[in-house]
Amino acid sequence: MALPEFLTGTPFQRYQFEGTVVTAFAMAVLQELNSRNVPNPVSLLRSEVEYPVDPAKRADLHIDLRSLGLINDSLKSYGYFENNWLEAKFCRLGATGTPIVSPLTSTFLLLKDLIRLCALVPDSLLPGNPSDCGRYLLHAYQSTPNQYFVFNRNQHSRRTERAWINKLLKSGGQEIQIVDLSQERTKTFKKEVGNTGGLIKVEASLTNLVHSSSQSTDDVYHIVLTRIDDFKISVGRRWFKREGGVMSESMNGFGLLMPRLVNHILTG
Repeated sequence: MALPEFLTGTPFQRYQFEGTVVTAFAMAVLQELNSRNVPNPVSLLRSEVEYPVDPAKRADLHIDLRSLGLINDSLKSYGYFENNWLEAKFCRLGATGTPIVSPLTSTFLLLKDLIRLCALVPDSLLPGNPSDCGRYLLHAYQSTPNQYFVFNRNQHSRRTERAWINKLLKSGGQEIQIVDLSQERTKTFKKEVGNTGGLIKVEASLTNLVHSSSQSTDDVYHIVLTRIDDFKISVGRRWFKREGGVMSESMNGFGLLMPRLVNHILTG
């Protein structure tokens, strides 16, 4: 709730980079922890946290709530977890009023963060076990978000919608299916997601908390915090998923293999 103030309030400087948006979010969380008189609250927040499967890949923020002693099964039913991983994207305009990063690149960078959160977070790897980790995607857009994405692609001589993009921008509960990445054949997709990224399929239930302005100027931001409630990530016919807060896999051991396999795809 504090992000519009941090990003647009008069006493604050204009935010220019992704890291400062993550800092603003972390400071908002820190204020909440301080209001609860949590001892040494800054120790619960870590930035640039390595994914265990690949130290070269880092989540933007990790929030550890274990010391609060609040989480139980009833609270988990609302989507709360003790270990929370967050990836962030900040899309902004340059001096000419156009996006700093090309819209097609931004499209696939957002997709890659979604895949990373589903596949690389060090969750429970044993089928039938409760999930351990919350997964969040914080994405903020200077002015309106539509200018930062390519919503359609050419496919078999016609335009096909990337319907998952709008699902990440709208408030409330959303269901997404990204099962046609094999049709993404641009050099940009191969560069940002991977040469064999078309093998990945993602299905997810999301909850989006959205701040949007009544204005459409360069001085305001469209801010979305996406919580991944349930997900299923597949590579070929093998899959790993969280459903109703419980982990399961298509074959014995794929929960252990899947992070390494997806990481290899995202690296290659």
